[in-house]
Amino acid sequence: MSEQTCTEYVLVSAPNRAGKEFINLLRTKGIQYYAITNNNYGKKRLEAMGVDRIIMVNTEDVTSWTPPEIRISKVYLFEVSFNLCCRYIQICKDWNPKSIHVITKRGNARVTYRALGADHFTYINNNQEASLLLLP
Repeated sequence: MSEQTCTEYVLVSAPNRAGKEFINLLRTKGIQYYAITNNNYGKKRLEAMGVDRIIMVNTEDVTSWTPPEIRISKVYLFEVSFNLCCRYIQICKDWNPKSIHVITKRGNARVTYRALGADHFTYINNNQEASLLLLP
């Protein structure tokens, strides 16, 4: 097994300011991570932030949701779209992470997210910093 497959990584969907701050916090703490996105705009945005480990997924093609060749320990999904967050949960749960954590501004989505496989929820408002989250 290569070193990359033995290491466990945090997976982050970071489409908003809180997600960006969380990635910066992971860097500061020296935690290994990958980012996930489903489009070229998101990929370019992540690359502009200095993210070089990016998993691109086609959220419309279930047959393409094969697990990456890395071990995902925990997933942190920063919600900007209810539908996209639901799809990411569906994709990531089959990758067998230890937990899926959704960071959201809406409290009424919890039941749906839990039914899809999310384990933890953090509710934030516009003024909260991502650094308030518990790290892996």
